[in-house]
Amino acid sequence: MEASGKLICRQRQVLFHFLLLGFSLAGAAEPRRYSVVEETEGSSFVTNLAKDLGLEQREFSRRGVRVVSRGNKLHLQLNQNTGDLLLNEKLDREDLCGHTEPCVLHFQVLLESPFEFFQAELQVIDINDHSPVFLDKEMLVKVSESSPPGTTFPLKNAEDLDVGQNNIENYIISPNSYFRVLTRKRSDGRKYPELVLDKALDREAEAELRLTLTALDRGSPPRSGTAQVYIEVVDVNDNAPEFEQPFYRV
Repeated sequence: MEASGKLICRQRQVLFHFLLLGFSLAGAAEPRRYSVVEETEGSSFVTNLAKDLGLEQREFSRRGVRVVSRGNKLHLQLNQNTGDLLLNEKLDREDLCGHTEPCVLHFQVLLESPFEFFQAELQVIDINDHSPVFLDKEMLVKVSESSPPGTTFPLKNAEDLDVGQNNIENYIISPNSYFRVLTRKRSDGRKYPELVLDKALDREAEAELRLTLTALDRGSPPRSGTAQVYIEVVDVNDNAPEFEQPFYRV
């Protein structure tokens, strides 16, 4: 008798998992979509599942609605009394998704009696909570004084953990008579600065320059990060020896 009971229990578990998989596949094409801004405090309201499901509160409680996650940590909690879906904790988009955009957390809503199941997504929207950062705070660039105007010198880029419009938009250089900076884009979409020589250098007149490179993002308000660029002007043999006067009497 006990063995028969265990067998029935196992059969029910297998049936439940097959039903769960079937509904998961069926509902994958049209998930219910919700969104929350990152850094929103825990216990904040996301949606009211009772209204989303078209259920009165008594029926919502009777049907045994649960929120489950496919192998990942569940970041949501369901208030059985009100039907409100709430955040379990404050979410950090960068910790959850890195540079992946959009940042989407998948979960399921299960109704036990009668059995019903659907897919859902929670998109975590990025905020501009990180400033651009240069890994190298100082850069050395050696430039020959014979370099013609228009010569370019790639510089190291800054990193920004935010994505989209909150990521790096452009680079600027402190005002000077010799250089400007262009913002270039790599194949992976990341932007890097390129130093452009606008005016020929003369080491004898100015042997070195110190400039400030700034990375700016597109957030609101925008954030920025800086690095120091040290320009060393490399000498060339462009001056012949000269006597102070053309004629000496001995």
